[in-house]
Amino acid sequence: MGQTKLWFLAVLLGVCTWLEPGKGSLPFHMNSVIQVVEVLESHHLDGHLNLTMTELARGLGCCDSEFYQLLLGEAPAVPPDLPFLSQEQRSFLMRLVKHEVHASSTEQGVVLLPDGTTVAVSPLLAGIEAGLKGRREVPLPPEALELLLVTTEPLNQTHLELPLTIDTLYAVTIAKALGVAFLLAQANESQVPMGPNGCWDSVSEPQNFTLLGRPSPLTDAFINGALDGVILGAHLAGQGEPAAPLSTLLREYYTGDGLAGESQARSNFRRQNFVQLTEAGQLEEQVVRSLQLLRALPRMAPLLSGVGDEELLAAASRAVQEFTEAYLECPAVIPRCMWGARPYKGTPTQLKLPLSFVYIHHTSSPSQPCRTFPECAADMRAMQRFHQDDRGWDDIGYSFVVGSDGYMYQGRGWHWVGAHTRGYNSKGYGVSFIGDYMDTLPEAFALTLVRDNFLPCAVKGAKIRANYTVHGHRQMVHTACPGNLLYREIQTWQGFK
Repeated sequence: MGQTKLWFLAVLLGVCTWLEPGKGSLPFHMNSVIQVVEVLESHHLDGHLNLTMTELARGLGCCDSEFYQLLLGEAPAVPPDLPFLSQEQRSFLMRLVKHEVHASSTEQGVVLLPDGTTVAVSPLLAGIEAGLKGRREVPLPPEALELLLVTTEPLNQTHLELPLTIDTLYAVTIAKALGVAFLLAQANESQVPMGPNGCWDSVSEPQNFTLLGRPSPLTDAFINGALDGVILGAHLAGQGEPAAPLSTLLREYYTGDGLAGESQARSNFRRQNFVQLTEAGQLEEQVVRSLQLLRALPRMAPLLSGVGDEELLAAASRAVQEFTEAYLECPAVIPRCMWGARPYKGTPTQLKLPLSFVYIHHTSSPSQPCRTFPECAADMRAMQRFHQDDRGWDDIGYSFVVGSDGYMYQGRGWHWVGAHTRGYNSKGYGVSFIGDYMDTLPEAFALTLVRDNFLPCAVKGAKIRANYTVHGHRQMVHTACPGNLLYREIQTWQGFK
């Protein structure tokens, strides 16, 4: 595939131009988004603005390609001036709706969430609009079907199994973006298809988000926004009329008690909730259909002419498999930069992977579980200070720490020897649950996160051996850790000895 086609494929991901930040910008935080949405909603209700927030975003350049126009309708005309917004609100909005990843590893069009993760706004808004429109199944145009009939012959009766419709909700959030990212990677071996995560310059006043590795078209923030777009879009599509204001929806999901008061219907649990919404094989089907539709669009057909059915199906299969393993089966881990880690003292020692052991701990102090990102981040900093200042260690001792907020937190991580289990630090990972679990258990979802997500993920990632052994801390040294009830619980886990 030529360089011209690669460039146009990148354009398909909705990469847009970026307005340079000015002075006095609003913090790039979901609270700022909700603030602007509330202003727009008030002017929509009093008749000064005849556009919803999602329509306004599309009119400003969010998701405005031929693909999105076919599935969501034509982007509406937007008033050249939005006098009811302040200058900083207008600047914020213009910068927010246009997602871009720079070669300098900065990502724009993203916001920090109260749960400590980051989302790209464009796939989030696209999913919300698809939900507001009733999550339609749109017929594939005849050009797509005719193309498939020609390219799949002489296989008998293949046309009877041809996909005829495309689910707008999956298509405008994750399916098209996922397929194109892997087509790009297939055409250019130096291109990574997904990731990475990143770090904000400030958690309290976020302005600049810098990626932690090689940029890809499908960053963690974009994937978070796409997953949230599917979840919120599906929620809206299932609601009766009239829908709650968008500001209410965002507040419930990102800062409140969850959609309809369900505590796990929040952004903290996006991976689990996406899995529950998506049937086996459904996502791959939608990736294939999205790519077929792209290939049939008049403007895009010449650019994808070199992509045959075999290449398309291979890209879709690989995309969904790798996406599922990395983002649905593995737990989300809050990186060190986001919880405010101090630098490592000295030079860390590298682990020799794969390891054979995982040692389970509880923190005892802090003795209470943390249930929000600010609480968990504060606990991480307190433990690191204690380990470095009082114990004289190089860093926080644990490899990973488990909060009761739905996330794991990076301690020394996958590659560096920890200080968690004396005499065994180089042989295994130390995983600690925040809280004292002598007489109570961690939240069920926290246990699931380690048992059903972290451990299998570590095996697939070649971090631990398939025949790994799980031990409680008390089996290795004289201690009550990881607490009586937690120790009893891990005795039921696969790999416990």
